[in-house]
Amino acid sequence: MIKIAFQCSLPANFKLKEENDGIYIYVESDVTGDEQLEYLVNRELDWHFFLTSVKIKAEIVKSSLTVTLGYSYRIHGQLPANIGPQRWNYELPIQLRLWALADHSRDMITKVILLFQIIELAFPASSQYPEYRDSSIAPHPLTECKFVRHLVAHAGDVSGQQLKLYCNYLGWPERMHDPTDISYMVLIKSKLYLLETQAKDVITISL
Repeated sequence: MIKIAFQCSLPANFKLKEENDGIYIYVESDVTGDEQLEYLVNRELDWHFFLTSVKIKAEIVKSSLTVTLGYSYRIHGQLPANIGPQRWNYELPIQLRLWALADHSRDMITKVILLFQIIELAFPASSQYPEYRDSSIAPHPLTECKFVRHLVAHAGDVSGQQLKLYCNYLGWPERMHDPTDISYMVLIKSKLYLLETQAKDVITISL
């Protein structure tokens, strides 16, 4: 069942074969470089990781060359039975890789920046983030994600009016990232779930 589900999720030129020491993917492609082939395989694996939270490890193994180049990849992990091949666009492979990098990162600031980059790919224009004008209420979730990223990506005093209002909403001094202040780091940590939720929603819409 796992093998069938995995094959159904792959592009037509990816052929799954079970051998004595495990399951392999054979990729039929005219691409001549290892890096491009690794990109094609890792793009699929990043997608599977997002859907299942299962980390699948691939190791490239060159096989004999025929008319097209054949490569095999050792696969570890399980996938659900109800997925099919993904239709790719420019942003989605980048977003999925950023998601995997954020998941693997143990540095909170790095995680915030990576998660917001996922959001930023879907909402590249400043006008797509609702303006914040009232510090008595929470910002729009997208706007708050932008504020949190802005706070951790810079140092010194806050200068923007909307960001000042956000600091007022938080009851926080108007200053940027301070890694020496434990209470500041606790505050940023409390916002990780917001960024994870928004980033996940952005990717899910694209699937």
